[in-house]
Amino acid sequence: MRVLKFALFILVALFFLTPLQTQAAPNDGSLNLVTSPLPISLSGPPGSTLTTDIRIKNGSNHDETLKVSLMKFSAYGDEGKPAITERQSGDDYFDWVSFSPQTFNAPPNEWITVKMTVKLPKSAAFGYYYAAVFSRAGAPEKSSGRQNIIIGSTAVLALVEAQVPNAKRTAAIASFSADQRFYEFLPATFKVKVRNSGNVHLIPTGNIFINRGNKTVATIKVNSAQGNVLPNSNRVFTSVWKDGFPVYLDKESGGQVVLDKAGKPVTDLKWDFSKASKLRFGHYTAHLLMAYDNGKQDVPLEAVVSFWVIPWRVIGMTILIIALPALLVYLIMKRRFNKLVSAKTDGSRRKK
Repeated sequence: MRVLKFALFILVALFFLTPLQTQAAPNDGSLNLVTSPLPISLSGPPGSTLTTDIRIKNGSNHDETLKVSLMKFSAYGDEGKPAITERQSGDDYFDWVSFSPQTFNAPPNEWITVKMTVKLPKSAAFGYYYAAVFSRAGAPEKSSGRQNIIIGSTAVLALVEAQVPNAKRTAAIASFSADQRFYEFLPATFKVKVRNSGNVHLIPTGNIFINRGNKTVATIKVNSAQGNVLPNSNRVFTSVWKDGFPVYLDKESGGQVVLDKAGKPVTDLKWDFSKASKLRFGHYTAHLLMAYDNGKQDVPLEAVVSFWVIPWRVIGMTILIIALPALLVYLIMKRRFNKLVSAKTDGSRRKK
């Protein structure tokens, strides 16, 4: 019985042993603005006039007097994060852009439409990357360095292409990787780094096909949000495979993901036994297949990475469940055998 109780204790512990995580409070800004669309993409020949509507809503409970001003953005770093910066010497393309209205009153929870106009001169060529910045009228915009944050403001990114015959659209897969080589349980996170070596922004999209042997067990989209890769820069796209049993899911509180002290999402291991058939085990291959438009045709991009899923806790529990009856039978038979031997020994002694 002691052996049985110990085995059951180990079984329960393996099922419910998960790491303890901490919770961090969310950060709230003082200016609550909602914008649409995000981002904007415009294109036309040199000499043309391009227009688009930007919709903005004041999400607070009081009126705001807002203004819209112009900044620019570019990609920086190995992952191509956007950097919003102010106008510099030689940025004459700022003079092509105007907004109507430029200053306006924004009542609470009411959508306001601002028209953005871009007048491309005959000399325009390739891509221009603007940030329409909405802030309180009279408040100076302050960029926070090389980050996609404008202090006390909200920015809408606009990508403008002046269509010319010598536009060059060329991309390649710089790297394709999984965040781990071995997993106990899903999710598995994949990072695709795309390098744009051309002179115009482009949008690569595609899928990751998860194969076990010759069978495709899952298909994951890459860049479903239609994100652009700026010229002469990289951009990293992240895709997650989480269709498994059990699976680590982000912990939420009040509709927001809980973060730990390092700013990483807190996860809980979820055992949804209705998905027990999706227990992942063995060697898998992730086959990336993307494509981008080079102006004439779709150009394919491919890469492959492999990984293992070894659910050691489930394997341990299975072995324990299988071995436990055999162990009990062995102990019972051994006990009976010892009693039988003991009885024979006692009988022999009495005869003597």
